[in-house]
Amino acid sequence: MEDNYNGDDDQNKGVFSVCTESQSDERDVVGEEELEQEVLKRRISGHPLYGLLMENHINCLKVGLGENIGEIGVTGTEKDKLKATAIPTSSDLDQFMEAYCDALNKLKEAMEDPIKETTSFITDMYAQLEDLSASKNTTLTRTPQLEELHARPHLTDYADEN
Repeated sequence: MEDNYNGDDDQNKGVFSVCTESQSDERDVVGEEELEQEVLKRRISGHPLYGLLMENHINCLKVGLGENIGEIGVTGTEKDKLKATAIPTSSDLDQFMEAYCDALNKLKEAMEDPIKETTSFITDMYAQLEDLSASKNTTLTRTPQLEELHARPHLTDYADEN
C-alpha cells in the first residue's frame, strides 16, 4: 500500500488555518448572539412597562397558587436600579410589552372564572347542607378541609362577589 503523505507541511497548515478560522467565526457568532441577548434583556428590564409586566405575572401566579405563595417579585431597590439603567425603547418593544401585559391580564381573568364558579357552587352546597341540617335540629360539623376552604381569602372573596 502506498503512503500518500509527502511530508509537505504547507498543505497541512492550510487545512489547519481553515479549521481554526471557521471555529473562530463560530465563536464570534455565538459571542454576538449572547451580546444581542444581553442587550435585549437589558432593554426589556429597563422598559417602563416591565414593572407592570412582572406584577401581572405575579398576579397570575397568585390566582393559580393562592395568596399564600409568599412574597415574590422585584424589590424596591431592584426597581430603582432598573429605572436608573433604563435604555430608550423602540416601538416594536413597546408593542410587545403592551401585548404581553394584555395577554397576562386575560390569562388571569380566564383563570379566575372557574375558581369563582367552583367557589360559588361549594358555598351554595354548604348553605344548602346547613339548611337541611338546621331543619332536622342538628348541626353540621365543619371538617378541617371545609375550614381551610373558608379560610382562603381568594376563595371567599369570590363567593362574596356573587
